[in-house]
Amino acid sequence: MYSREMDGKKNMKKDIIAVLFGVILVTSIFCGCQSSQVKKNYQAIFESDVVDLVNYTLETKKNKTDVVQVTMNGRIENILDRMVSVKITADIYDKNNEYLGNSTFKILYLRPKPNPGYSTTFTIVYNEDNVDRLDHIKLRADEIT
Repeated sequence: MYSREMDGKKNMKKDIIAVLFGVILVTSIFCGCQSSQVKKNYQAIFESDVVDLVNYTLETKKNKTDVVQVTMNGRIENILDRMVSVKITADIYDKNNEYLGNSTFKILYLRPKPNPGYSTTFTIVYNEDNVDRLDHIKLRADEIT
């Protein structure tokens, strides 16, 4: 009688462990099927004689395991003593420094410091077929005349 009770308890523990393992497995499978935002540290180089890059973030959007989009959000400040309009271009490169493509964002009428509107945010999205090869970005801001 004693051994039957012990066997029953052992089987119940095994059943509970099996159910918990199954729940974890099913949860992880379904999580992998959804699109997700994953932050990854890419190197970004910035060049401009018109504005300063104050800060930026880069986020990748994945579909299962493949990167399908990279989004760059940033803030720039006018460094000139006059109102300017700029075009920000993000040139996309792979780890071998091979050019993959670009994406742009235009900002019109950025006022000089310390006036309101001397800084603003921008968003650049890159979602071409080769986005999964992205390694680093070269940003440049040129004045639009």
